[in-house]
Amino acid sequence: MARAALITGASRGIGRGAALALAEAGFDVVLAARAVEGIEETAAAARHHGVDAHPISADLSDMDECQELAAKSREALGALPDAFVHCAGVAANGPIGGLSLADWERSMRINVTSAFVLAGELVPTMAERGWGRIVTIASLYARFGVARTAAYTSSKHALLGLTRVLAAEFARRGVTANAIVPGFVDTEMVREQAGEIAAARQLTEDQVIERFLRNQPLGRMVTVEEVASLVTYLCSDAAAPVTGQAIDIDGGSFQA
Repeated sequence: MARAALITGASRGIGRGAALALAEAGFDVVLAARAVEGIEETAAAARHHGVDAHPISADLSDMDECQELAAKSREALGALPDAFVHCAGVAANGPIGGLSLADWERSMRINVTSAFVLAGELVPTMAERGWGRIVTIASLYARFGVARTAAYTSSKHALLGLTRVLAAEFARRGVTANAIVPGFVDTEMVREQAGEIAAARQLTEDQVIERFLRNQPLGRMVTVEEVASLVTYLCSDAAAPVTGQAIDIDGGSFQA
C-alpha cells in the first residue's frame, strides 16, 4: 500500500515542488492551499507519476479549517496521511511600531499555529502506526534576527522550536520531525519580495536579488527542486535516524 503525504502551501513554490517530488517517489498526496487553481494544477502534474492526488482548498489562517483539513485528508485517502510537510507561509514586512498586529497574528497563524494544529490531528495516528514523517519549511531567518521582519522571523523561530518538540516527543514511536532551513530559493514569493524592494528603492529586481546573494558563497539562488529532493529524503525510510534537525540549504551562507 502506498504511503501518503499532506503538503500545505502546495499551489506554488516549495510546496508544489515538494508535492511533485513525493509523488515521483510514490506517495499519494493531499495538496492544501487557498489557491484552488494552483493546487488543481499541482494535482494534475502529480498524477502523471501514477499516484492519487487530492487538492483541498483550505485557509490555514483559520484553525477550524486546519482541523477540517485533517478530516478531509482522511476522507480523501481512506486514512490519515503518513507524512506531513508544512510549506505554507507568508511574509509580512515592516518595522516594529509600524507592523500591524493583524499582520503579526496572521503570520503566526499561517506559519506556525496551523502546523501545531495539524500536527495535533495527524501525529498521534502516525505514532500508533509506528511510522511517520514531519517536515517543516523554516527559513534562514530562524537562525538570527533581521530588521523589519519581526512577524516572519519570530514565526520561523517558533516553527523550528515546534519541530524540535515534536521530534523529542515522538522519536521512540517511529515518527521523525525535521525543519528545512532554506536561504534564498527561486520562488514566486522571493521574486515578489524582490520586486517590492526594487520598486521602493528604485532598483531592478536583478539588483535586489544580487544583494540577497552577496553573502551566499554559491552565488545563485537555491532551486525549488533542490529543496524538494531534501524533503523526499526526510520522508524516506533511509532518514529514520534523522530527527530534531534544522537542515540548512542555503548555498553556504550560514555555517554553524
